[in-house]
Amino acid sequence: MDAPTEAAISADATPERADGPGSDDADDGRGGRTVGPFGPATWMRALTLAVAFAFLGGAVGWAFGSRDRDPFNDVDVGFMQDMTVHHEQAVQMSKILLYKTGIDRSLRSFAEEFLGDQRFEQGIFNALLVRFDHPVTNPDETAMGWMGTPVPVLKMSGMATEAQLDKLRSAQGRDAEALFIAMMSEHHLGGFHMSDYAARHGKDRTVRNIARAILRNQRGEIFDLARTRVRLDLPIPSGYTDPTKDQRLNPLSTNHD
Repeated sequence: MDAPTEAAISADATPERADGPGSDDADDGRGGRTVGPFGPATWMRALTLAVAFAFLGGAVGWAFGSRDRDPFNDVDVGFMQDMTVHHEQAVQMSKILLYKTGIDRSLRSFAEEFLGDQRFEQGIFNALLVRFDHPVTNPDETAMGWMGTPVPVLKMSGMATEAQLDKLRSAQGRDAEALFIAMMSEHHLGGFHMSDYAARHGKDRTVRNIARAILRNQRGEIFDLARTRVRLDLPIPSGYTDPTKDQRLNPLSTNHD
């Protein structure tokens, strides 16, 4: 699939405002639109989130209620352990942005959404691991060994360095907005590598389906962030590239949907 061009992203970047009495939409003062705590209030986003939450909740209920023997292989366990840590950094980046003032309201809503979604998925991973007597993080303090490429935890694919996090902490205004979009997009793309491997090599169907759900949802979030960047006329910071043109957006596991 060819990635959308910059012009294509820009063309539908700004959703229409609802008119008439009782509308919840209002100008955010920067050419955007007031949005709820879970991102732009489009019917597609609402449907996607509803389906994802319903599926994940049902999957965990099934896993808890119908199995006594450990259903996981090393890929299932390693993926959930590593993604728990990986998600924690996305939570950290979201909090950094939310503590700032003067940030575009729609971008703040994205950060709130990321924080809530990542915490939700962490809870699922932790519950499944504990249910079958696995530690919630790798006690060896390594990551991606289940993929055959062990690295220190902080070197996981997509993880920002402490220096990059410090730069986000000190950035303000438009610089902070542009950096957050770039860092979160890269973080998502790095996580694709792990989710795709788990979707293809995990033993447990529930874990494989969760990995695929993460791929779909975070792919959509990358394009949402790109549209926001275009709408706000933000630059791509030095050291980063356009994530919508990254080949990692189309992992192998999604070719089997």
